[in-house]
Amino acid sequence: SAATVTVAALKVSTEQKSKECITLLKAASATVSALKGSTEQKSKEYSAQTSHLSEVEEGVLIINSILLPGSPTYASLSPAQKAGLVNVQQILLGGSKDQCDHVPAPLASHCGNNSQYENYVLAEFGGISKSTKCVSKSSSSTIEEKSYVLEEWAMLAPGIKRELAARLSWDALSKWTFDVFEINKLTNGRALLFMGWAILTSPHAQHAMQASVLPEGTPSPSLDAMDGYDFLENINISQSILCNFIRSIEEDYNHENAFHNSTHAADVLQSTHSILTSIEDERIVITELESFSVLLAAIIHDVKHPGRNNDFQVNNQTEYALRYNNRSVLENMHVSSAFSRVMGAHKDDTLNIFQDMKPEEATSCRDMCIETVLQTDMAKHFSIMSEIKGLHMKTSQHATEQDVTGAKILPFILHAADISNPARPRRTAIEWTDRCLREFFEQGDEEKKLGLPISPLCDRLETKRAESQVGFIKFVVRPTFELLGMFIPKIEEEINPIIESNLTFWESEIVSNQLRIE
Repeated sequence: SAATVTVAALKVSTEQKSKECITLLKAASATVSALKGSTEQKSKEYSAQTSHLSEVEEGVLIINSILLPGSPTYASLSPAQKAGLVNVQQILLGGSKDQCDHVPAPLASHCGNNSQYENYVLAEFGGISKSTKCVSKSSSSTIEEKSYVLEEWAMLAPGIKRELAARLSWDALSKWTFDVFEINKLTNGRALLFMGWAILTSPHAQHAMQASVLPEGTPSPSLDAMDGYDFLENINISQSILCNFIRSIEEDYNHENAFHNSTHAADVLQSTHSILTSIEDERIVITELESFSVLLAAIIHDVKHPGRNNDFQVNNQTEYALRYNNRSVLENMHVSSAFSRVMGAHKDDTLNIFQDMKPEEATSCRDMCIETVLQTDMAKHFSIMSEIKGLHMKTSQHATEQDVTGAKILPFILHAADISNPARPRRTAIEWTDRCLREFFEQGDEEKKLGLPISPLCDRLETKRAESQVGFIKFVVRPTFELLGMFIPKIEEEINPIIESNLTFWESEIVSNQLRIE
């Protein structure tokens, strides 16, 4: 009924969700028309009456029609619901932050394609530049997007679907003990695609997975009751295009690399997500766009990695080293490769994740991805640590200030996720150790053949497995997570004990190896 839809509108967060509120109210209006008489005729009348209105004005008009004394909807509402709708009406009149919501429909529908005089009106009186697009919030494509299912999902066996639906639930993905290798097996090496879909389009992905594994006749769970980021609605992203982009990125990872492959990217994505969901301190202020950007950065952060590190690129004077002037060579290449498929001369519109974003949001997202990926350059580790220590000192001295913004903390979170292998449960940590050393040794073998200096830990005749991990944990991993734990107590409670346990394990391995030699 109209009352049910109206109540749903009232549940929407007032300031941040005004657009969703308008959409729900439009649905209520359709019900009102049906109750009053001929739906088709009333629809035409309604369209004629509202064609000149802005989104906000239309929402206000809809509330007026619902609250019309003597109408069926008015009679069905409780006093509290009526009062709530009046409050929503006031918020719509003064609370929407999107300038496009206040633009009259004839101008908004042609936004960006108007005459110079109309563009002047938009810019001068609406604060909207020519490049801004005012997009309708209630298109049928949005409805289709919400029912999207990853095409690779449809090809899986029923038993695999059920297991994946459980392993890719919001709760499972948020746990630090998550096992990316199991997902890789279940998806035939497509962990990055499936996990990217599950995390970045949550809760829609979880809703689609659950609906597809339920016994016939069992009602699907309510989407509104499921946890997730809600990026699709709040940042205006196409689910199908986002998955196309992730699929393209996954294909460009070098699957012959033992370590720097798409499985590593999926692992870093989940680690970043797990840390984000552990943040409880209200002084850490991260916007939805920033959360999306750092998760996107995790997906792209090592794309096209050649399996040879920056030292190799510089010493061998490779094309990458020459192009990026020996500075964060691979990191620059990763972000350039990722965004060249959606921007520039070779862009592909089927991959353009930015196409429905506001221009300023697209720019901010790309800028943050660039900055965040560049800070995964291990050569910057100690300078980054000093900067974050300074940030913690500042926030400790001024406890009432909200000094920890996404721009300050998120690059450090991704960097921590990127080096988090020794912080994982023992079996997973050992697997990553062996993969990393295998790739290092292959680089060292090539450096010997080329007569280049052998990079640290890349000489298979000199590098010892246990010793390499003890040094890495003591001087890099443990201090990183101890510092991050000062901002996020859950890390101190759940992750740091695992690091200590793994450090003890590798130290015992050194002792055991020495005893064997003796």
